[in-house]
Amino acid sequence: MEKLYNHNFFLCATLFFIGGLATLSITPFSISPLIFTLGLGIYIVHKIKSLKKIFFIGWFLGLGWFLFGLHWIGSAFLVSNTYHVFLMPLAVIILPCVMALFWALAFWFSRYIGNRIGHSIFITIITLSIAEYIRANIFTGFPWLMPSIILSSNEYTIQIFSFVGSFTGNLIVFIVSLTPVIVYYNWNNKYLIFFILFLPIISIFYAAFSRYEHREKLIINDKQLITIVQPNIKQKDKWDGTKRESHLKKLVQLSTFTSKKYNNKFRIVIWPETGFEGLIPRDLSLLTNTIKAAGLDKKTSLVTGLLNIKDQNLFNSMASINSSGNIEYIYNKIHLVPFGEYIPFRLFFKNMAQFISKADFSSGKNNDVMTLPNLGHVLPLICYEVLFSGEVRKRISNKTRLIINITNDAWFGSTIGPYQHFALAKIRAVELGMPLVRVANTGISALISPYGNEIIKIKLNKEDTKTTYLVSSLKSTLYKKYGDWIFLISILYVLYINMRINKINYLRRFI
Repeated sequence: MEKLYNHNFFLCATLFFIGGLATLSITPFSISPLIFTLGLGIYIVHKIKSLKKIFFIGWFLGLGWFLFGLHWIGSAFLVSNTYHVFLMPLAVIILPCVMALFWALAFWFSRYIGNRIGHSIFITIITLSIAEYIRANIFTGFPWLMPSIILSSNEYTIQIFSFVGSFTGNLIVFIVSLTPVIVYYNWNNKYLIFFILFLPIISIFYAAFSRYEHREKLIINDKQLITIVQPNIKQKDKWDGTKRESHLKKLVQLSTFTSKKYNNKFRIVIWPETGFEGLIPRDLSLLTNTIKAAGLDKKTSLVTGLLNIKDQNLFNSMASINSSGNIEYIYNKIHLVPFGEYIPFRLFFKNMAQFISKADFSSGKNNDVMTLPNLGHVLPLICYEVLFSGEVRKRISNKTRLIINITNDAWFGSTIGPYQHFALAKIRAVELGMPLVRVANTGISALISPYGNEIIKIKLNKEDTKTTYLVSSLKSTLYKKYGDWIFLISILYVLYINMRINKINYLRRFI
């Protein structure tokens, strides 16, 4: 080990490889034991004594994690002529480099604080967990590829999110990955470690197992049907004007497939993000004619993504439309994707911004609630918005009956990106105890139960339509009730553990 620490090149290369290898613990690979390789990487960085070196080496561990886990972003530059392909290396490399800085700063700060109060692996766990929280919230936030996503790979472990949420989930994953290290270095305090650290974590895993094994039978709403429509239109063809008519015909055919058997029942037909390839109000007559061509009965509503312009502002929107083709509600996306839907600081970099994108989408300011016949309140989320647990939780009310998440993952082809996106949607359903219907252009589409089960599902790159009855939501979850207060309490508890095991008086150390 000492030889490794004395050779910076091999140390950086080793940690980069470890970070990349650890991403195989995440869906779609889901090789869960590989999370211990992340723990090994954290331990190696943790042992470095130099403030300068720990930042540099910690950055390489993060770079391996984020570069391997987010490489699919490059696919967006290959599937369409929208983006300039020569910018792909910059996007694929710069984003992981920036994300890795959060881990580098966490390692640096753990060493800096540790020099004052005593350096321990628990301080490193805390600073990494806080760094993930900041990364998910600072500026516009980017809570993709948090270590807690590992827990979503299993129908039992995903239940943990209903108790503690994603951020405390990160804390748990860091602790579990470092279990061999914690046990080895605290063997003299093994009983104390077991009772104040591992016993609570074991209890959480047991509670998750018990929650799923003894899950309550969900009430099936046999008066409310959900139809998900996945047209599987490739991104390179999506905005080809010569193909728009055939695209709309495909959506209509999929929406009316076996529709007669559902007559006289309330039904919601859901198309993906920008499923209707038009601009409202310019193409309103085309939208109306398309809906009428589907021949939907009076008890059927259509929910689709479309582009909407209002007061000279362009919005990425979701609309609910009745069988007559009249728009009853429009939701304008609130949380936009930087560089994907708008260029940050466009005014300061006009030439560069104009080169990348001619115009920005505007952020919606919706305060009202989408209401659908017979169903009631629905929470609309477009694409990226499903990532943000705190924002979604704030928008949920006791009257919400369903979360609708439409997206277009065609940008990312047959990469691991759509699988990760789908896993994040499942996490939101479990965290909040709500059924969530996800409809994607090329997949993965599904109706997800409050326990994370896929009631119906259309796989990636498949053209299909599926219909099922809606299920009920749960009364509440611990996370829905208390939110990220649970994360704060968890951080304070690990600080207490560090104090007890290392016999530290924090106040005395700082004074």
